[in-house]
Amino acid sequence: MSPTPSYRPKHAAQNRYCPRHAAPKHSPVRRQLVGVALTSVAAVGGATALSQPAQAAGTVWDRVAQCESGGNWSINTGNGYYGGLQFSFATWKGFGGQRYAYTANRATKAQQIAIAQKVLKVQGPGAWPVCSKRAGLTRANGAAVNAGATSSPATSRAAAPGKLVVDGKFGPLTRRATERWIGGSVNGRLSTSDYRRLERKVGGSVNGSFSRIDVRRLQALVGSKQDGLWGPKTTAALQRYLNRR
Repeated sequence: MSPTPSYRPKHAAQNRYCPRHAAPKHSPVRRQLVGVALTSVAAVGGATALSQPAQAAGTVWDRVAQCESGGNWSINTGNGYYGGLQFSFATWKGFGGQRYAYTANRATKAQQIAIAQKVLKVQGPGAWPVCSKRAGLTRANGAAVNAGATSSPATSRAAAPGKLVVDGKFGPLTRRATERWIGGSVNGRLSTSDYRRLERKVGGSVNGSFSRIDVRRLQALVGSKQDGLWGPKTTAALQRYLNRR
């Protein structure tokens, strides 16, 4: 739950990483910093996100996200935590999240939940010490959520031979197609140099960070809403764009 359309896998051992809120018991300083981060997210994601109990709408993960980020699955405030469930970069990477996206905010809601379920299995609800209690998260109800069912873009359709399925998911085939388009490594991972190529392709910053400004430039190019957030709709627009090439 610690920087950025989003994807560079390398899977480290899971137990070497702690999610955003799982402060080591021997580190009171870390506990203090977590409190500051929680306050920051509450201020950005919704002024009352942590001041009121999560409402009963949606799944238990929706309630955790409402508490953590105001329910914004694409949030990146620059505080080192990403997405609806506020993964740090290390946790997202350590639990295999980079198979979907470089940072959690660039992955779909379903993908974020899938990684959260892995974290939950290893670390329990305490990985989100405040919001798990407010949302009523347990190992049982968190694991019971069908993550795949939480994401069903209306644009999904069968692909013609040699074309990408327009499903809004930045999976291996879409990543390889993107790499071919930008002249990158074509291994389905998008390295830092690949991101620089992508930034150059869209007329962006060319520093490998792929900022929100770069995302807007990509969105303008592929015909998606220019909000600076790379989510399923932007990915679907990119897939349609690549299919036309």
